[in-house]
Amino acid sequence: MFEVKTCPDCKKLYLKFSGRVCPQCHSIRQHQLNDAIGLVRSRPGLPIKEVSRLCDISERTLQDFAEEGTFRRLNLSVRYPCRLCGTQINNGTICSGCHEELARHIIDLRSRLAPENGFFRSVQTSGQYNETFSRPAAMDSTNKTEALKAISTRRDKNRRSLRHAGTIR
Repeated sequence: MFEVKTCPDCKKLYLKFSGRVCPQCHSIRQHQLNDAIGLVRSRPGLPIKEVSRLCDISERTLQDFAEEGTFRRLNLSVRYPCRLCGTQINNGTICSGCHEELARHIIDLRSRLAPENGFFRSVQTSGQYNETFSRPAAMDSTNKTEALKAISTRRDKNRRSLRHAGTIR
């Protein structure tokens, strides 16, 4: 079903059926994209900041195009910052280091919740399940509290984050 949205570029209301902007702004963005593609073809490997400056297009618009894979589908190389750490990447929204860190955090959170709920399956960093699902045997309350205490007191100081002066608390 159609939704009424406000266009982020021109702030007008429109019926959203595809895309992030209204049809008028979409055609403007297409012209901008064509200009950027022409520049990147003539000078491959340019950072998004340079493409933005030379084509007079906002960096956010170019980064949206790059994250959607528009440049990659055309075999063009454009570098832009990772959304979490700012490292220059050329595909996706986050770099491989941040992806691995997020995967470790998810696995850590799942392991903290698994003794409590007892129905999570273990997951590899690639996001695939290690084995088929089978509900684990019930734990008695003393083992459960000891496991939760061990998890809550353990701190891994080697992991880094942009928050809290680089240390996860």
